[in-house]
Amino acid sequence: MTTWTCFIPLAVLAMPSVALQPLSELSMAQVTGQSGLTVETTINHAQGDVLTAAEFRFTEADRTGDGQDEYLALENILVRATQDDGNGGRVGDSFVTTLDVSANGDLIIRTSDMDFLTLQTGKVVMGGRALFESVAINDWNFAGNSFIETTVLNETDGARIRYRTVMEDGSGLGFAFSEDGVTFTSDVLFKPASGNSAFVSEVFLSGGLDGVKLEFGETQGSFEINNITLRNANGDNLFGSNDFGDVGYGDIDVVSGYMTIQANDAAGAEGIRGSIASNVTIGTAFYRTGDQRINFRNAAINTNGDINYQLDFLNNGFATGLEGVIDGVSDVDFVVGALTLSNGDGSDESVSMGAYGIENLNFNGGSLEVGLYTLGGQGSQGLRLDSNLSGKTSFDLTIKDSPIDDPFNSSAPALTAEVVMQNVSLSQTVDQTEKGLHIGIVDASLDASVNSIQLGTGANYQGQTGRVVINNLSMQPGSYLRVQPLQ
Repeated sequence: MTTWTCFIPLAVLAMPSVALQPLSELSMAQVTGQSGLTVETTINHAQGDVLTAAEFRFTEADRTGDGQDEYLALENILVRATQDDGNGGRVGDSFVTTLDVSANGDLIIRTSDMDFLTLQTGKVVMGGRALFESVAINDWNFAGNSFIETTVLNETDGARIRYRTVMEDGSGLGFAFSEDGVTFTSDVLFKPASGNSAFVSEVFLSGGLDGVKLEFGETQGSFEINNITLRNANGDNLFGSNDFGDVGYGDIDVVSGYMTIQANDAAGAEGIRGSIASNVTIGTAFYRTGDQRINFRNAAINTNGDINYQLDFLNNGFATGLEGVIDGVSDVDFVVGALTLSNGDGSDESVSMGAYGIENLNFNGGSLEVGLYTLGGQGSQGLRLDSNLSGKTSFDLTIKDSPIDDPFNSSAPALTAEVVMQNVSLSQTVDQTEKGLHIGIVDASLDASVNSIQLGTGANYQGQTGRVVINNLSMQPGSYLRVQPLQ
């Protein structure tokens, strides 16, 4: 679960099941003190439905001529703008959309005064096989003056579209993901940053003749996923009163971050390609159980430029899924600036237990090939994930004993080493079961060496302490990892 959150405003969702209210000169002139347009939408459907669709399907162009129907389909889509009040009625029966043009020529479309929003889809199908039964964002609560906004920015180098989500304290939603009769559920909360009244997140979309670009904007506040549970078909917690705990992140600083998307125009190729760049720091990420949590402070992902990717749907008559390739990786850094313990709300934080870094990650001209496939067999859902690293992959490993506010102080004691991996291959299945999350090993193998192991400070290393070599490490087929709450 990068991370940002953004949802497109509902100005386009006025369908025959809703009624538009008459407009007056006064209501049109009360947007940011200028002339503008206000649309008040009243929900007339008995269940509060705004939009329904039996299926949305994306079919990939058959440029290779193999004749296979390669597609991704979402079934039974629903958008609802009310909540059951528990007494046979509904809570929330209208929302307001305003359209305004700012002094510098930006078109601003804002949806507010919404009490609740539900977004649901049924089966997600690849090439005729289902990945899972359903996914839903339920009863998204827009507390106070929360809103979602789309702005067409009038900029000198061309128009961009900004999507903003502003959620006041108390806003949240329920998430549900169902597969093979087992449902993953959680509660999501939006928490304002200290001194602010609302959580804020934004992304930008721009386009050109060769594709589109999605840029990450600011995120103020934190995003928590709480009460993570697995439930049976009756809605009962499979583990009694126990759950998997809570996770969250916040205080994101984006120096730069974007993703480009365009058609893969290489000879004989299908699908899409593009590039990804990131220089992002996450001030706090955590995992919490009860009233205690472990914190990952000042975690950073820096690609130091663009890395490339390709994605393509697959349906060869035997397997369906999605295949991807990542290359151009030559200097990627993953850093955790501090590891601490604290109370559940983040108070009474301990001193740092060290800073950790995987730096200068380099594929050395190779690539990472990833395949995500539906599981074969009638009635079988879940997925299979295959990963292969071609050639030699290397990175520098650093573990430092540093304070939180200066995680990679050059004078701090450290363990450093160069790690080299070859022949890396991993194939696994991921499935929700009544006994927990089941991660099965189909095949796993690698060769690795840990070179130039050194201990000490930058000024007084005690020389290399040795080298570790691992040849033909493998895990036997049928091995598995099962994740479940403490009993």
